[in-house]
Amino acid sequence: MEVRITVRHADASDDVREYADEKMSTIEKFSRHTRSIEVVLDDDHLSKTVEVIAHLERGSPVVVNASHEDARAAIDLAHDKLEKVLRRHKERIEGRRRERGEPAARSVTGTSGEE
Repeated sequence: MEVRITVRHADASDDVREYADEKMSTIEKFSRHTRSIEVVLDDDHLSKTVEVIAHLERGSPVVVNASHEDARAAIDLAHDKLEKVLRRHKERIEGRRRERGEPAARSVTGTSGEE
């Protein structure tokens, strides 16, 4: 899975970029249908904002935002939000499959009932 990191209005240290890459690469275990993740780090003077866009194999992308004074904390918050959204998405899909149900298997007894 590809993780792209973009920084706006500031320069992020290599440590923060590596932390974001490591943190977001763990998302694959929650949703194997994620093709790529974009992480946008934005810095205004009051807080750091992280926007994460997860591109799924099907459907529209999932977008979450988080803000905090510390960049790593903002990344953690965004990761937790994304994990929660992807879990709900997965449960919703699995719930639809269960609701449809699978047709019952026919039992073959070998007798025709005409004896």
